[in-house]
Amino acid sequence: MTKHGPYTYRVDEGDLAVAGRHYFQRRVFQRPMRYLFIAVLVLAVLLVALDLYEDGALKLSTLIVIGVGIPLIWLIPYLIAPRIMRRQFRQSAALRDENELEFDGESITFSNQRGHARIPFHELYAWSETERMILLHQTEAYFNPIPKQAMGDDHRLLAAALDAAGVKRF
Repeated sequence: MTKHGPYTYRVDEGDLAVAGRHYFQRRVFQRPMRYLFIAVLVLAVLLVALDLYEDGALKLSTLIVIGVGIPLIWLIPYLIAPRIMRRQFRQSAALRDENELEFDGESITFSNQRGHARIPFHELYAWSETERMILLHQTEAYFNPIPKQAMGDDHRLLAAALDAAGVKRF
């Protein structure tokens, strides 16, 4: 197997905030959040039906709940996720460390002053990408951020290796 790397990088706080927003926006419409969204839509329809049945017209309070409540399901993760990720960045010395990575067609290896970790691609839950980062999701709630800039055009080779290994896109 051809080894690619090593690539040296540091994760930027701003890029991590964007990655967090990317992650949370995708999670909004997956279980269990999908059920919350459906429940809010059902409640909105019920409120409208009750208003029309009782008064023959919509109440202002119903319109406000629908007009504000439904968009908040999308906006809350959009607004809160970057703050959460920035706080995690400031709290985690490991996130601020300089890291090195290498990969081949079967696995990726991360190294830094704290140690080494080899993760076979088949053990990854999924992967995704933003404009500036590749995110390797080890679980639904945890990902390793990799700046594309550190890899140059080789980030495309990593994406191709992940696809070839059958790792799903998140």
